[in-house]
Amino acid sequence: MAHDSKSVTNPLGETLASPAAYAPEILFPIPRAPAREAIGFSPQLAMFGFDHWQAFELSWLDSSGKPSVAVAELFFDCRSPAIVESKSLKLYLNSFNHERMASTELLASTIKADLEQASGNVVNVLLHSLGEYRALMAKNFAPGLQDNRTVVALDRLPIIDNVAPLDASVIEFIRLDKAPNALSANKETRYTSDLFRSNCPVTNQPDWASLEIKVTGIEIEGASLLSYLCSFREHQGYHEECAERIFVALSNHCRPDSLQVSMNYLRRGGLDINVYRASEAITHADRLARDVRQ
Repeated sequence: MAHDSKSVTNPLGETLASPAAYAPEILFPIPRAPAREAIGFSPQLAMFGFDHWQAFELSWLDSSGKPSVAVAELFFDCRSPAIVESKSLKLYLNSFNHERMASTELLASTIKADLEQASGNVVNVLLHSLGEYRALMAKNFAPGLQDNRTVVALDRLPIIDNVAPLDASVIEFIRLDKAPNALSANKETRYTSDLFRSNCPVTNQPDWASLEIKVTGIEIEGASLLSYLCSFREHQGYHEECAERIFVALSNHCRPDSLQVSMNYLRRGGLDINVYRASEAITHADRLARDVRQ
């Protein structure tokens, strides 16, 4: 069960010092349901995925008082009733700075339990030493490209002027099974862009993301898709809401055979948030490798 959000105040936009001691009560859950209702998400629409957070400023004391550091990977299932507000998570992680922990395993299990309490669902927590994380980066854990995949770099294309904000009707596409040149309906196309920007709904500060959209069964006209994505430039929405809004819009307007929306956001305050939504079940191994913005 998630914490009662009325028992703690959203710290976003407030000037707050990091807690001097372990403070799980500072975690601020935000229910997913209102945002999903606002974008017209139907429970009948198949949507799978997870939110992948990476925390680069995690530090604590070992049993002798010596400082330790790690990179934390946090995986929230998209079926969790709530997300955790990012500043509250940063403050919570900072609350370990002066705490003695008997082991890294104890720290990981403590973080896991607290985040599960806040979000209302299972959270997977991985802690990497910096050496382990450097090795992970070197392995490049992104899935290999498939032979039948086409990559469309959207940012080289023009955009349509004066597109109404968030208007998915601007997106043009064709069904591959009805295409005149008999393109394979099983062909997967990957559309990528680094131009996405939205704004924090509390502070109105910009949030920047690199985005990947994978589809089968349709082919999307690139300039129209880029125009839709750029129309988020003044939209106020949390990262998870933006990804789900795009997922729902493409699902309802284009009706692809399969769809995956992946958004890797620029790190802020030692945290980056990466949102994955798909029409079919995906695993944490499907996350993208770190990119230039992370």
